[in-house]
Amino acid sequence: MLDRFYYGVCYYPEHWPVKQHGDDIRRIADAGFNCVRLGEGAWWYWEPREGHFQFDLFDAVIDLCREAGLGVILGTPTYAAPAWVSQKYPQVLRWDYHRTPMAHGSRRNLNYTSPAYLELSDRVCTALASHYAKERQVFAWQLDNEFNCHMDASYAPSDTAAFRLWLRKRYRTIDRLNAAWGTRFWSQVYDNWDQIDLPHPTATYHNPSQLLDETRFISDCVVAFAGRQATILRRHNRRWLITHNGLFPNVDGPKLVSKLDFFAHDQYPLFHKTWGAQAAGLVTARSLSFPFGVMEQQSGPGGQMEYLHRTPRPNEMRLWAFQSIAHGAGLLSYFCWQTCPFGSEQHWHGLIDQDGRDTRRLAEAEALRSELDGLPRDFWGAAPTRFAAVLRDYDNEASDRRISTYNKSGHWEQYRWQTELAKAHVPSDFTWPDGDWGGYRLVIAPHLQIMDPLLVKRLTSFVRAGGTLILGAQSGTMDRNGHVVRLTPPGLLRSLAGVEVEDWTTLAPEESREATFSDGQSVHFTTFIERLRLRGARATARWWGDDPLLEQSPAVAQRTVGRGRVIYVGGYLGHPAIRTLSRRCVAEMKFRPLVAASADVEIIVRRSKKSLYLCVLNHSASPQELRVDRAKALFGDVKAAAGGAITLAAHGIAVLSRRP
Repeated sequence: MLDRFYYGVCYYPEHWPVKQHGDDIRRIADAGFNCVRLGEGAWWYWEPREGHFQFDLFDAVIDLCREAGLGVILGTPTYAAPAWVSQKYPQVLRWDYHRTPMAHGSRRNLNYTSPAYLELSDRVCTALASHYAKERQVFAWQLDNEFNCHMDASYAPSDTAAFRLWLRKRYRTIDRLNAAWGTRFWSQVYDNWDQIDLPHPTATYHNPSQLLDETRFISDCVVAFAGRQATILRRHNRRWLITHNGLFPNVDGPKLVSKLDFFAHDQYPLFHKTWGAQAAGLVTARSLSFPFGVMEQQSGPGGQMEYLHRTPRPNEMRLWAFQSIAHGAGLLSYFCWQTCPFGSEQHWHGLIDQDGRDTRRLAEAEALRSELDGLPRDFWGAAPTRFAAVLRDYDNEASDRRISTYNKSGHWEQYRWQTELAKAHVPSDFTWPDGDWGGYRLVIAPHLQIMDPLLVKRLTSFVRAGGTLILGAQSGTMDRNGHVVRLTPPGLLRSLAGVEVEDWTTLAPEESREATFSDGQSVHFTTFIERLRLRGARATARWWGDDPLLEQSPAVAQRTVGRGRVIYVGGYLGHPAIRTLSRRCVAEMKFRPLVAASADVEIIVRRSKKSLYLCVLNHSASPQELRVDRAKALFGDVKAAAGGAITLAAHGIAVLSRRP
């Protein structure tokens, strides 16, 4: 695991003249960085001809890093192959859904199921691992780069063959597959394995169970590919730390992380419009792996040929980098040191630009490094405190993307819950069915349609032990094959929730329905709503309005189970409704944030044995007032204000400490 804080940059010596390398490495070290990430895009250099390997360029740069005291993270270069690979081995190319091979000329065009590609990948990884096995400057490896970015499925002949093999291992007999896929519908019954293929263009809708299995298959191929590379690297040097950067579509996060020593994330805040959305990827990363890494931290305006981001305003880049660190990044690497003057990312700006001059962005990175040096040693091992967790599940997320797409704007409610909890300064993580739920008092499971008895049992145990569980509409209505269970909704969760769904309807995008609590507070529901019948629960909010389907029936119900409670919410929720419901729930649980501040201020609370560390970040362009008891500032942009408050500067950051 990460034994200290690593602060670095992505550096690409293959982009620059050799005579520039020494000056670059010196400047990187002088700026306060202690590591560089190298090599993940340089397969063309490592193996210019098949079976012929060269290392001199990177050996020389690693020697420079040794002299400068910089640790090295190397990347296996298997996401962008040289032209000879595509020319000699066209079977390694991915095919799109319409069965068109992806030609050489970009990246991510290679196929995890191609035996030839797997052999080529194994060979280059083995050559690199063997050459650097005793190189003490190399402390970590990044596997490949951003699995499934750009293109998350392939339909080449090798994919079909691998899918059939995967299905045979999963189901063993064709009869079991037919039962799991419900193939009696539309005469889809299979007689033998060779009749089965990955989805093709069809006249109308695909079999949803087939789509679900395809998505599982894609993830398993990625995880197996990561495992192959990790095994090769560990065979050569067990001290190396193994990571991967990013969680993209059709990759099961917990399964991928099982192959790694720590998970890494690529953090690009300008992909998002609000700080809550920016934080979601960091919350995912820390929930999968603490501490985690940020292999690519945005260091300027990013752009490719179809778009160009706005330029970060003064102190925004420092703010965003500290956001990653505050959430638990034990390694942060800026993308990148210098903007490349050619290629499709020539507008993807680094800490310095093509002209090589020092920039405001570099100065902000240097300033943050100096500030971080003042933090106590135990800050880095202090984990974020736990209160709430939003439950995620790979099968349900796959269903949202590919099967139950009628929900449209209702998708990804789990992110809306996490964002609203964060804006209310309630500690919140993501968790998964097999994850560690210790320390959570509140678990939110919005719309987990696909459910199994084991998960129901775990949710029930959580509630009986004193936890609060929030469930959403359509919960528990399907089994793991994606078949609707033959039980009154909420199906497998009916007994736990204490409600039955009498009726339901979808809503048009412009429609909503209002529900009112006994104190008169109301919320508006969208997308899909349910008329509930109480079966042991009590109504806490009822539908209001003239929809004859609803007739003031229960909209939100609550049931006490053991020492805890279940709250069932009969509809989909936008941000305003989640804001209301989450704050009502948290207030009933008598939770009080340690820092009182506006929703423009992000607060991450981390606990060590000795201290609580309050990381506060102002995401607005105006100063913000904070109220906090018995805390002292370790560093940051704060000053005393009237009435015992403190003021945090525009785009300011600070770390406060107090006793637990």
